[in-house]
Amino acid sequence: MPRSPRATHTEEDAPPTDWLAELPPELHLRILEGVDDFSDCAAFSLASPRLGLLALRSGLPRFKDPLFPVVMRLQLAQRVAAPRRSPRLAASAPAAIPPSPLTESILRKYAADRRASADHFPWLARVSPALCLSTELDGPGDNRIDIWRLKRGEESGAKLRLRSLRSGQVQHYEGEQGAERMVRMELADGVVQHYEGDKGAERVVRMELADGMVHYYEGEQGAERKVRTVRADGSEAYYEGEKGAERMVRTVHADGSEVYCEGEQGAERMVRTEMPDGSVAYYEGERGAERRVRMEAANGIVQYYEGEPGAERMVRVVLADGAVGHYEGEQGAERVVRVVLADGAVGHYEGEQDAERVVRVDAA
Repeated sequence: MPRSPRATHTEEDAPPTDWLAELPPELHLRILEGVDDFSDCAAFSLASPRLGLLALRSGLPRFKDPLFPVVMRLQLAQRVAAPRRSPRLAASAPAAIPPSPLTESILRKYAADRRASADHFPWLARVSPALCLSTELDGPGDNRIDIWRLKRGEESGAKLRLRSLRSGQVQHYEGEQGAERMVRMELADGVVQHYEGDKGAERVVRMELADGMVHYYEGEQGAERKVRTVRADGSEAYYEGEKGAERMVRTVHADGSEVYCEGEQGAERMVRTEMPDGSVAYYEGERGAERRVRMEAANGIVQYYEGEPGAERMVRVVLADGAVGHYEGEQGAERVVRVVLADGAVGHYEGEQDAERVVRVDAA
Protein backbone atom coordinates (compact mmCIF):
# COMPACT_ATOMS: atom_id res chain seq x y z
CA MET A 1 0.00 0.00 0.00
CA PRO A 2 1.50 3.36 -0.95
CA ARG A 3 2.28 5.74 1.88
CA SER A 4 0.27 8.91 2.31
CA PRO A 5 1.96 12.20 1.41
CA ARG A 6 2.14 13.01 5.13
CA ALA A 7 4.09 9.84 5.83
CA THR A 8 6.63 10.52 3.09
CA HIS A 9 7.77 13.83 4.62
CA THR A 10 11.33 13.89 5.93
CA GLU A 11 13.02 16.04 8.58
CA GLU A 12 14.38 18.22 5.79
CA ASP A 13 10.81 19.11 4.83
CA ALA A 14 9.99 20.40 8.34
CA PRO A 15 10.17 24.15 8.92
CA PRO A 16 13.30 25.29 10.77
CA THR A 17 12.93 25.57 14.55
CA ASP A 18 15.34 28.53 14.64
CA TRP A 19 13.61 30.74 12.07
CA LEU A 20 15.65 33.76 13.16
CA ALA A 21 18.83 32.07 11.94
CA GLU A 22 18.16 33.33 8.41
CA LEU A 23 18.59 36.95 9.51
CA PRO A 24 22.01 38.67 9.58
CA PRO A 25 23.64 39.27 13.03
CA GLU A 26 23.34 43.05 12.65
CA LEU A 27 19.57 42.76 12.36
CA HIS A 28 19.52 40.34 15.31
CA LEU A 29 21.11 42.97 17.52
CA ARG A 30 18.70 45.68 16.31
CA ILE A 31 15.79 43.41 17.26
CA LEU A 32 17.23 42.52 20.65
CA GLU A 33 18.02 46.14 21.52
CA GLY A 34 14.30 46.89 21.28
CA VAL A 35 13.29 44.09 23.67
CA ASP A 36 12.91 45.65 27.14
CA ASP A 37 10.88 42.95 28.90
CA PHE A 38 12.84 40.22 30.68
CA SER A 39 10.23 37.59 29.82
CA ASP A 40 10.52 38.45 26.14
CA CYS A 41 14.33 38.30 26.37
CA ALA A 42 14.09 34.82 27.89
CA ALA A 43 11.56 33.71 25.28
CA PHE A 44 13.86 34.86 22.48
CA SER A 45 16.78 32.96 24.03
CA LEU A 46 14.77 29.77 24.45
CA ALA A 47 13.39 29.99 20.91
CA SER A 48 16.87 30.64 19.49
CA PRO A 49 19.77 29.75 21.83
CA ARG A 50 22.20 31.15 19.28
CA LEU A 51 20.40 34.48 19.46
CA GLY A 52 20.57 34.51 23.26
CA LEU A 53 24.30 33.80 23.14
CA LEU A 54 24.78 36.65 20.67
CA ALA A 55 22.98 39.03 23.05
CA LEU A 56 25.14 37.95 25.99
CA ARG A 57 28.39 38.33 24.06
CA SER A 58 27.28 41.74 22.79
CA GLY A 59 26.67 42.92 26.37
CA LEU A 60 23.04 43.99 25.92
CA PRO A 61 21.93 45.31 29.35
CA ARG A 62 18.78 43.18 29.74
CA PHE A 63 20.65 39.98 28.96
CA LYS A 64 23.48 40.86 31.38
CA ASP A 65 21.14 41.83 34.21
CA PRO A 66 21.08 39.32 37.13
CA LEU A 67 17.30 39.05 36.76
CA PHE A 68 17.66 37.54 33.28
CA PRO A 69 18.83 34.06 34.46
CA VAL A 70 15.99 34.11 37.04
CA VAL A 71 13.45 34.61 34.27
CA MET A 72 15.14 31.95 32.15
CA ARG A 73 14.90 29.41 34.97
CA LEU A 74 11.27 30.32 35.57
CA GLN A 75 10.30 29.82 31.93
CA LEU A 76 12.23 26.54 31.75
CA ALA A 77 10.41 25.34 34.88
CA GLN A 78 7.08 26.27 33.31
CA ARG A 79 7.90 24.26 30.18
CA VAL A 80 8.91 21.21 32.18
CA ALA A 81 5.82 21.44 34.37
CA ALA A 82 3.42 21.96 31.46
CA PRO A 83 1.27 18.76 31.00
CA ARG A 84 1.08 17.17 27.58
CA ARG A 85 -2.46 17.48 26.22
CA SER A 86 -4.08 16.16 23.12
CA PRO A 87 -5.35 18.80 20.66
CA ARG A 88 -8.95 18.03 21.68
CA LEU A 89 -8.25 18.51 25.41
CA ALA A 90 -6.13 21.55 24.80
CA ALA A 91 -9.05 23.30 23.13
CA SER A 92 -11.09 23.13 26.34
CA ALA A 93 -8.21 23.68 28.78
CA PRO A 94 -7.24 27.06 30.24
CA ALA A 95 -5.10 29.07 27.84
CA ALA A 96 -2.39 29.91 30.41
CA ILE A 97 -0.52 27.72 32.86
CA PRO A 98 0.12 29.26 36.30
CA PRO A 99 3.83 30.03 36.71
CA SER A 100 5.87 27.72 38.86
CA PRO A 101 7.25 29.30 42.06
CA LEU A 102 10.94 30.15 42.17
CA THR A 103 13.27 28.09 44.32
CA GLU A 104 15.10 29.39 47.38
CA SER A 105 18.52 28.88 45.77
CA ILE A 106 17.56 31.01 42.76
CA LEU A 107 16.32 33.89 44.91
CA ARG A 108 19.33 33.73 47.22
CA LYS A 109 21.69 33.81 44.25
CA TYR A 110 19.88 36.81 42.82
CA ALA A 111 19.96 38.73 46.12
CA ALA A 112 23.69 37.97 46.51
CA ASP A 113 24.47 39.73 43.21
CA ARG A 114 25.56 43.32 43.87
CA ARG A 115 23.68 44.41 40.72
CA ALA A 116 20.34 43.09 42.02
CA SER A 117 17.61 45.71 42.47
CA ALA A 118 14.61 45.91 44.81
CA ASP A 119 12.72 47.44 41.87
CA HIS A 120 12.18 43.88 40.62
CA PHE A 121 10.72 42.57 43.88
CA PRO A 122 7.07 43.29 42.88
CA TRP A 123 7.55 41.21 39.72
CA LEU A 124 9.14 38.39 41.72
CA ALA A 125 6.21 38.47 44.16
CA ARG A 126 3.73 38.15 41.27
CA VAL A 127 5.40 35.13 39.70
CA SER A 128 6.18 33.44 43.03
CA PRO A 129 3.88 34.76 45.79
CA ALA A 130 4.65 31.90 48.19
CA LEU A 131 8.41 32.53 48.12
CA CYS A 132 9.77 35.92 47.14
CA LEU A 133 12.02 38.80 48.21
CA SER A 134 11.01 41.76 50.34
CA THR A 135 12.67 44.98 51.47
CA GLU A 136 12.21 47.18 54.55
CA LEU A 137 13.91 50.12 56.22
CA ASP A 138 15.01 50.01 59.85
CA GLY A 139 16.97 52.22 62.23
CA PRO A 140 16.85 55.90 63.20
CA GLY A 141 17.64 58.93 61.04
CA ASP A 142 20.96 58.81 59.24
CA ASN A 143 21.61 55.28 60.49
CA ARG A 144 18.78 53.72 58.53
CA ILE A 145 19.41 50.31 57.02
CA ASP A 146 17.77 48.70 54.00
CA ILE A 147 17.04 45.03 54.83
CA TRP A 148 16.35 42.36 52.20
CA ARG A 149 14.63 39.16 53.27
CA LEU A 150 13.60 35.83 51.79
CA LYS A 151 9.89 35.92 52.50
CA ARG A 152 7.78 32.76 52.88
CA GLY A 153 4.09 33.58 52.85
CA GLU A 154 3.29 35.79 55.84
CA GLU A 155 6.60 35.16 57.64
CA SER A 156 9.12 38.00 57.84
CA GLY A 157 11.73 35.65 56.38
CA ALA A 158 15.46 35.07 56.64
CA LYS A 159 17.76 38.09 56.38
CA LEU A 160 19.70 38.15 53.10
CA ARG A 161 21.25 41.59 52.83
CA LEU A 162 21.76 44.76 54.88
CA ARG A 163 22.74 48.06 53.28
CA SER A 164 23.68 51.16 55.25
CA LEU A 165 22.09 54.19 53.58
CA ARG A 166 24.78 56.46 55.02
CA SER A 167 28.00 54.58 54.26
CA GLY A 168 26.85 52.37 51.40
CA GLN A 169 28.29 49.31 53.14
CA VAL A 170 26.47 46.08 52.22
CA GLN A 171 26.44 42.87 54.28
CA HIS A 172 25.32 39.55 52.76
CA TYR A 173 23.94 36.65 54.80
CA GLU A 174 23.23 32.95 54.45
CA GLY A 175 21.29 30.55 56.68
CA GLU A 176 17.75 30.05 57.90
CA GLN A 177 15.77 32.69 59.80
CA GLY A 178 17.27 33.24 63.22
CA ALA A 179 20.58 31.61 62.26
CA GLU A 180 21.71 33.98 59.52
CA ARG A 181 25.49 34.29 59.30
CA MET A 182 27.37 37.03 57.46
CA VAL A 183 29.32 35.68 54.48
CA ARG A 184 30.34 38.86 52.66
CA MET A 185 30.74 42.58 53.25
CA GLU A 186 31.06 45.10 50.43
CA LEU A 187 32.55 48.48 51.34
CA ALA A 188 31.94 51.74 49.50
CA ASP A 189 35.59 51.95 48.36
CA GLY A 190 35.30 48.67 46.44
CA VAL A 191 36.84 46.41 49.11
CA VAL A 192 35.01 43.07 49.55
CA GLN A 193 35.51 40.94 52.68
CA HIS A 194 34.48 37.26 52.80
CA TYR A 195 33.58 35.47 56.04
CA GLU A 196 33.15 31.93 57.37
CA GLY A 197 31.76 30.62 60.65
CA ASP A 198 28.47 30.37 62.52
CA LYS A 199 26.31 33.34 63.48
CA GLY A 200 28.13 35.58 65.93
CA ALA A 201 31.51 33.92 65.24
CA GLU A 202 32.05 34.94 61.63
CA ARG A 203 35.74 35.41 60.80
CA VAL A 204 37.40 37.10 57.83
CA VAL A 205 38.96 34.58 55.43
CA ARG A 206 39.50 36.71 52.32
CA MET A 207 39.66 40.39 51.37
CA GLU A 208 39.47 41.58 47.76
CA LEU A 209 40.77 45.08 47.02
CA ALA A 210 39.63 47.34 44.20
CA ASP A 211 43.05 47.12 42.49
CA GLY A 212 42.77 43.33 42.11
CA MET A 213 44.89 42.38 45.11
CA VAL A 214 43.49 39.60 47.35
CA HIS A 215 44.45 38.94 50.99
CA TYR A 216 43.81 35.59 52.72
CA TYR A 217 43.40 35.19 56.48
CA GLU A 218 43.39 32.50 59.15
CA GLY A 219 42.38 32.56 62.82
CA GLU A 220 39.29 32.99 64.94
CA GLN A 221 37.05 36.06 64.98
CA GLY A 222 38.95 39.10 66.14
CA ALA A 223 42.32 37.38 65.73
CA GLU A 224 42.37 36.89 61.96
CA ARG A 225 45.93 37.13 60.66
CA LYS A 226 47.01 37.63 57.07
CA VAL A 227 48.77 34.54 55.68
CA ARG A 228 48.86 35.16 51.94
CA THR A 229 48.42 37.92 49.37
CA VAL A 230 47.82 37.42 45.64
CA ARG A 231 48.77 40.52 43.65
CA ALA A 232 47.27 41.64 40.35
CA ASP A 233 50.48 40.67 38.51
CA GLY A 234 50.09 37.05 39.65
CA SER A 235 52.78 37.08 42.33
CA GLU A 236 51.98 35.74 45.81
CA ALA A 237 53.34 36.88 49.19
CA TYR A 238 53.27 34.69 52.31
CA TYR A 239 53.18 35.96 55.89
CA GLU A 240 53.80 34.75 59.44
CA GLY A 241 52.98 36.33 62.80
CA GLU A 242 49.96 37.32 64.84
CA LYS A 243 47.27 39.78 63.76
CA GLY A 244 48.68 43.26 63.33
CA ALA A 245 52.26 42.00 63.32
CA GLU A 246 52.26 39.85 60.19
CA ARG A 247 55.65 39.85 58.47
CA MET A 248 56.34 38.81 54.89
CA VAL A 249 58.56 35.73 54.72
CA ARG A 250 58.32 34.69 51.06
CA THR A 251 57.19 35.98 47.67
CA VAL A 252 56.55 33.74 44.66
CA HIS A 253 56.62 35.53 41.29
CA ALA A 254 54.77 34.54 38.14
CA ASP A 255 58.02 33.41 36.49
CA GLY A 256 58.58 30.85 39.27
CA SER A 257 61.28 32.75 41.17
CA GLU A 258 60.97 32.93 44.97
CA VAL A 259 62.20 35.65 47.31
CA TYR A 260 62.73 34.89 51.01
CA CYS A 261 62.69 37.61 53.64
CA GLU A 262 63.57 38.07 57.31
CA GLY A 263 62.78 40.82 59.81
CA GLU A 264 59.83 42.28 61.65
CA GLN A 265 56.78 43.85 60.00
CA GLY A 266 57.74 46.87 57.95
CA ALA A 267 61.42 46.00 58.11
CA GLU A 268 61.43 42.76 56.11
CA ARG A 269 64.68 42.44 54.16
CA MET A 270 65.47 40.15 51.26
CA VAL A 271 67.95 37.42 52.24
CA ARG A 272 67.63 34.86 49.44
CA THR A 273 66.27 34.47 45.93
CA GLU A 274 65.69 31.07 44.30
CA MET A 275 65.36 30.98 40.50
CA PRO A 276 63.55 28.32 38.39
CA ASP A 277 66.86 27.14 36.93
CA GLY A 278 68.02 26.10 40.43
CA SER A 279 70.36 29.03 41.10
CA VAL A 280 70.22 30.73 44.49
CA ALA A 281 71.31 34.30 45.30
CA TYR A 282 72.06 35.46 48.87
CA TYR A 283 71.77 39.02 50.14
CA GLU A 284 72.85 41.12 53.13
CA GLY A 285 71.83 44.57 54.33
CA GLU A 286 68.78 46.35 55.70
CA ARG A 287 65.44 46.67 53.93
CA GLY A 288 65.78 48.67 50.73
CA ALA A 289 69.61 48.40 50.82
CA GLU A 290 70.07 44.67 50.27
CA ARG A 291 73.21 43.77 48.32
CA ARG A 292 74.02 40.46 46.66
CA VAL A 293 76.93 38.67 48.29
CA ARG A 294 76.79 35.15 46.83
CA MET A 295 75.28 33.24 43.93
CA GLU A 296 75.10 29.43 43.85
CA ALA A 297 74.41 27.90 40.43
CA ALA A 298 72.73 24.53 39.89
CA ASN A 299 75.97 23.14 38.39
CA GLY A 300 77.88 23.74 41.64
CA ILE A 301 79.62 27.00 40.71
CA VAL A 302 79.60 29.63 43.49
CA GLN A 303 80.14 33.34 42.79
CA TYR A 304 80.99 35.90 45.51
CA TYR A 305 80.29 39.62 45.28
CA GLU A 306 81.27 42.89 46.94
CA GLY A 307 79.98 46.44 46.56
CA GLU A 308 76.95 48.59 47.26
CA PRO A 309 73.37 47.66 46.23
CA GLY A 310 73.01 47.77 42.47
CA ALA A 311 76.77 47.95 41.95
CA GLU A 312 77.83 44.53 43.22
CA ARG A 313 80.90 43.20 41.43
CA MET A 314 82.04 39.61 41.24
CA VAL A 315 85.31 39.10 43.16
CA ARG A 316 85.63 35.33 43.40
CA VAL A 317 84.31 32.18 41.68
CA VAL A 318 84.60 28.70 43.13
CA LEU A 319 84.19 25.92 40.54
CA ALA A 320 82.80 22.46 41.20
CA ASP A 321 86.29 20.91 40.90
CA GLY A 322 87.67 23.15 43.64
CA ALA A 323 89.43 25.70 41.45
CA VAL A 324 89.05 29.33 42.56
CA GLY A 325 89.09 32.33 40.24
CA HIS A 326 89.79 35.84 41.56
CA TYR A 327 88.43 38.89 39.75
CA GLU A 328 88.93 42.64 39.71
CA GLY A 329 87.02 45.47 38.02
CA GLU A 330 83.66 47.23 38.25
CA GLN A 331 80.29 45.55 37.74
CA GLY A 332 79.94 44.21 34.24
CA ALA A 333 83.66 44.56 33.53
CA GLU A 334 85.10 42.02 35.99
CA ARG A 335 88.27 40.33 34.69
CA VAL A 336 90.05 37.28 36.03
CA VAL A 337 93.44 38.09 37.54
CA ARG A 338 94.30 34.86 39.31
CA VAL A 339 93.19 31.20 39.30
CA VAL A 340 94.11 28.81 42.10
CA LEU A 341 93.72 25.18 41.06
CA ALA A 342 92.73 22.37 43.39
CA ASP A 343 96.32 21.01 43.36
CA GLY A 344 97.72 24.34 44.55
CA ALA A 345 99.00 25.67 41.22
CA VAL A 346 98.34 29.36 40.61
CA GLY A 347 97.85 31.03 37.24
CA HIS A 348 98.20 34.79 36.86
CA TYR A 349 96.31 36.71 34.17
CA GLU A 350 96.32 40.15 32.55
CA GLY A 351 94.00 41.80 30.02
CA GLU A 352 90.45 43.07 29.82
CA GLN A 353 87.32 41.00 30.32
CA ASP A 354 87.04 38.11 27.86
CA ALA A 355 90.59 38.82 26.64
CA GLU A 356 92.53 37.69 29.71
CA ARG A 357 95.84 35.89 29.02
CA VAL A 358 98.12 33.85 31.25
CA VAL A 359 101.30 35.71 32.15
CA ARG A 360 102.68 33.43 34.85
CA VAL A 361 102.06 30.05 36.44
CA ASP A 362 103.30 29.17 39.93
CA ALA A 363 103.57 25.44 40.45
CA ALA A 364 102.17 23.90 43.63
